[in-house]
Amino acid sequence: MELAALPVELLDAILAPLAPNSSTLAAVALSCSALNPSATRLLYRHLVLSEYAHNLSVIHLLAVRPDLAKLVRTFSVSLNDAEPAVLPTYSDLQRALARMTNLTSLALYVDASASWILSPPLVQKSQKGSILHPDAPFYPRLEHLTCNFPLDAHLAAFLGHVPSLISLQLSSLFSDADVQSEPEPAHVPSSHIPLLAQYIGPAHVLPTLSSRPLTAVHLSGDLTLDLLPTTSAPSAEEAMPHLRDTGASADHSPRAGSEPETDTGALLQVMSAMTSAPPAPLLETLALAYPNLRCLRLMTTRALFDLPDLAFYTSIADTLATLPHLTSFELSGMHWHPRPKAEPAASAKKEWVSPPVSPRPAQLPPPDVDDGEPRDYDFDGAFLDWSY
Repeated sequence: MELAALPVELLDAILAPLAPNSSTLAAVALSCSALNPSATRLLYRHLVLSEYAHNLSVIHLLAVRPDLAKLVRTFSVSLNDAEPAVLPTYSDLQRALARMTNLTSLALYVDASASWILSPPLVQKSQKGSILHPDAPFYPRLEHLTCNFPLDAHLAAFLGHVPSLISLQLSSLFSDADVQSEPEPAHVPSSHIPLLAQYIGPAHVLPTLSSRPLTAVHLSGDLTLDLLPTTSAPSAEEAMPHLRDTGASADHSPRAGSEPETDTGALLQVMSAMTSAPPAPLLETLALAYPNLRCLRLMTTRALFDLPDLAFYTSIADTLATLPHLTSFELSGMHWHPRPKAEPAASAKKEWVSPPVSPRPAQLPPPDVDDGEPRDYDFDGAFLDWSY
């Protein structure tokens, strides 16, 4: 039987083991016309491009070959941040992204000021010289997006064309020292990214995503009290009808509606953040905004050994007890542990126990029996074990 007579699915399965070896797949594509379509699909399905791998020329190829760009499913590219964003590579990347409409995963590790590559390239007519603004490409399959862009107008517009996105990872342009000069995140309508379940990125973007069904967030930067809701979140039963009514229609346009955004904090289960706010008030606000948390990790810039009084730890324990589904809590490296309450009537409830924080002198080795004089280390209690 000739290879051309075999089903396409069978040819794909035969060549699938060669997928990790791009050079072998390229040789197969050039050696047999019957195997060329299957080998080409596998060759461009998953692309990881970088200057280190010496394969950045593929960007230009995708920019001029729309047929190859549509074969790409996962795409990751790393460009040197020191390179100016006006290099032809960035323009080629902009055109290639506009053609890769079948992506399921996209990772862009490029110049943080080059978010314009997410917008469709302008088209200039040759006769009159006028510039056309083409329609933005639509990415119905894209589920994972990673980039080091801030949430500006370009990224916000791009998020309006990825209705299936479930994971978003962003980076911040600014360090903690320059956080005051960081621009406000662009507005993202509630109809955009209606399925977003995981967010990793700057804490100041969290209010913009409050109406999404987030189940896990890992925040960088400073999580302050003003970034959190001040009212209790609606129950999951109240939030789900709103989620079903929000989304993009089949013609790529957001569903119309003037209803205010609904807080879906009741769906959040995993949270990790860093804060400069007082731990006790912040934890109370978190418990109010996200009542169904299961895992919570807070890193604070405050020195907790300055607050070892009983009232502080009692306040933390009482707040944790209001979170019925919480199973793991860490505060600046201190792991709190739940245990059933001693009262029989409250057997279904649990209380949270902090690790020992009372300083105690470390046990010094016994004096040398051959030395009759007592040793004086003279460290003035420097050997203190805080048992973190």
